[in-house]
Amino acid sequence: MTRRSRDRYGERAAKSYRGLIDPALATLRPRVVRVCQSLGIHDVLDIACATGAQCRALGKAGFQVTGLDLSEAMIDAAKKAGGRNVRYVQGSAYELPFVSASFDAAILSLALHEHTESERRLMIDEAVRILRPEGHLILADYAKPQPTPIHLPWQIIRAVEYIAGPEHNAGFRDYVRRGSLRGLIDRLGMEAVVLGRSHFRAIEIAVCRIPNRR
Repeated sequence: MTRRSRDRYGERAAKSYRGLIDPALATLRPRVVRVCQSLGIHDVLDIACATGAQCRALGKAGFQVTGLDLSEAMIDAAKKAGGRNVRYVQGSAYELPFVSASFDAAILSLALHEHTESERRLMIDEAVRILRPEGHLILADYAKPQPTPIHLPWQIIRAVEYIAGPEHNAGFRDYVRRGSLRGLIDRLGMEAVVLGRSHFRAIEIAVCRIPNRR
């Protein structure tokens, strides 16, 4: 991990996630759990799991969960928080340390918007690779609501993304400019079979099927 990555995803970032981000996303976690329950899956990989809040919610619901994050500080915080039916692995979303076709589902939750377009594509390619036949790719990320000028949650999100730093904010702005989650799904030729919204319609949830992937 580079020095920039250590600064961006180090102990300070882990503390911010535990104290601010995890509580702010508390209502999203059970929605993702309900999506997984509706799909009838058994084991799940949560990519870029941060402090493991989604992993713990899924494990508590009875799923076998693997949480992966590049940040050692995030993984340490996740392990300290514990959780049933959960294991944590430090690794890169660009090169997942798992054999192909080894999970029923993969989750990318608020993990795509901060990256470049090529990095987003690589992350999704890797997520698809580790899915079993008939597996499910579950995406949850920001979606620009309308009208934005008076949409307070969206303005807060924009402010948070700006504070996160120029590299992070550049990814977010590019992601939104390209049509947010729906735009990414369309560009990659994926079919969204389930769509929902959270956080006053500022976060979109999709379950995707990848045509002709096998």
